[in-house]
Amino acid sequence: MNLDELKQAFVARYPGAGEPFVCRVPGRVNLMGEHLDYNGLPVLPMAIDRAIYLAFAPNRDGEFRLANQNPAYPDVSFENSADIAPSPGGAWENYAKAAVQGLNQSLSVEEYPGLDVLLDSDLPDSAGLSSSSALVVGFGMAYLAALGFTLGEDIPRLKLAGILAGAEHYVGTAGGGMDQTAILMGEAGSAIRINFIPFQVDPVPLPDGVAVIVCDSLVKATKTGDAQQRYNAGPASCSLIAALINAHLQAEFGNEFEIECLGELWYGSLCFNRTEVKQLLDTVLPEARIAPDKIARRLNMPVAQVREYWLDSMPDEPEGLPLQARARHVFNEYYRVMEGRDALLAGDVTTFGRFMNASQQSCADDYGISTPELDALCAALRDAGCLGARLTGAGFGGAVVALAPAKEVDRVLREIKESYYRKVVKWEGAIPAFCTTAGAAARYNS
Repeated sequence: MNLDELKQAFVARYPGAGEPFVCRVPGRVNLMGEHLDYNGLPVLPMAIDRAIYLAFAPNRDGEFRLANQNPAYPDVSFENSADIAPSPGGAWENYAKAAVQGLNQSLSVEEYPGLDVLLDSDLPDSAGLSSSSALVVGFGMAYLAALGFTLGEDIPRLKLAGILAGAEHYVGTAGGGMDQTAILMGEAGSAIRINFIPFQVDPVPLPDGVAVIVCDSLVKATKTGDAQQRYNAGPASCSLIAALINAHLQAEFGNEFEIECLGELWYGSLCFNRTEVKQLLDTVLPEARIAPDKIARRLNMPVAQVREYWLDSMPDEPEGLPLQARARHVFNEYYRVMEGRDALLAGDVTTFGRFMNASQQSCADDYGISTPELDALCAALRDAGCLGARLTGAGFGGAVVALAPAKEVDRVLREIKESYYRKVVKWEGAIPAFCTTAGAAARYNS
């Protein structure tokens, strides 16, 4: 990305705005730990070497004027205020509004400056590489500068990650904090293990001689409309599982036992071990599927209330909700993260690859977030010699991440061009696959 050209384009777009600042905000790829962050459980992502870039300058009229070098995203503006109304679902300015409103509330802003912004990117969108969270972080960093805050001094990076994770709920997705934390805390050459209870980050260096390959399935992984409901079904399912566990614990031990998220089974006051958590889940969820009326009886509340609290976020399941499988994924994926980290630290990429393959199977069978195309792409990558391959991101489309011996990358890409892109999705152009490296965190360039 040529930053001088971006600055020149900014000056042409906003004459009189003055010399712009620039920030670079990377995407992320998640190596292990899908749909764990909103459960308070560790994840293992890395920032990547592709990013979005924002050229920006504060203005005094309180107006946010946004432009994008990609013509698919129209110019738009909105007024900064204490209560910013969202645009219709899918509008790209909602990510700016999310960041601005979240910071206004968290920092108790009383005067509301504006920004002129021009954005460019080499990060694919709707590919499961966290382009949406990169937007939120980028607009958040630009707005912090307009407010006169210095990132890392006036506000720690980890604190900003937590603020923006909550702020992103503004757009309607009930996610956790993995993406924002990976983007703001990434380290060149390393994946990072993010713990949420307590909130901390530890580097996990990637072994030499292994390449990280990212392949777009060409199935768009949007988070609007029906896709948003499918995504939000995951957090709603886990919240419902936690409620059923609370009902069981309180019946057994009294009201002093309560968890807010599944991660507290391991990291809260209970401090259960692996065997104890497994026994608890088997006791609370003995059946493969459970009907809403049975859930209501266990929670001692009307079915209508169960629907209002949890089921409105889920697709209708005539045979009952597959909560047992959802819990099984969370349980097993947590241990894949913990043991996978140890494998990487030991340089054992073969074992880590097996964990990636098992994670993909769990995402497909137990959590229901894969697609036939993602399954086929993972299989094609393994057949081409990759050590492991799995979907990355929310699922329902988007990208696959794979590990391969570095010397085998060219051959892998040649083979999946034929076995997946031409055969499965009938794609004849340049394949949307690339090698990436663990990149540095978001930063200001000027």
